[in-house]
Amino acid sequence: MDMDYQTTTTSRVLEVLDALVKGFSQKFSQVWLSGSSHGGYISLNYLKFYKPEKVKKVFLFAPSYSTLALTVKELGQTRCKDWLEGKEDLSFTECETGLELTINKEFAVDILKKGYEILRDSHVDFPSELPYEIYVFHGKQDDVVPIDHSRLFTSKVKVKEFLELEDDHRLSKTFKWLVGKYM
Repeated sequence: MDMDYQTTTTSRVLEVLDALVKGFSQKFSQVWLSGSSHGGYISLNYLKFYKPEKVKKVFLFAPSYSTLALTVKELGQTRCKDWLEGKEDLSFTECETGLELTINKEFAVDILKKGYEILRDSHVDFPSELPYEIYVFHGKQDDVVPIDHSRLFTSKVKVKEFLELEDDHRLSKTFKWLVGKYM
């Protein structure tokens, strides 16, 4: 499942994910989740707010824990001000791909109102232990989500495994190996 930032919010994506997990839960005894970057953010918030019973394992690839803070850091507070207040969409060129992105004006307000940011400075807003096997994989050369975010998260939250890899944000050198080994 990919996210259309122009039209949706984190809450809407979580609702769709919940419907999918409930559907798969009727057919399978356990469900595994995975997410990369903002998809990891979605997976973590799903665990935090929905507490799904049939989810057993969660695989996070260079997860974002603070999507708004990272966006503001990259683009600047002044440029993001109206977007953060829900007054206008935010358009910019994505740093890794060079693609033009537009994030709708409801996106930031939704995150702020619902409390979806998991890292705030050095505070981790996530239960220290949940009944899921959580695996975190993060590249040491990640220039989108700092690896220190995963280090902080895994120092405060019980995870099954945390691997720091000689790789970038997309885990372009190790992703295939990770999938083969863990999935």
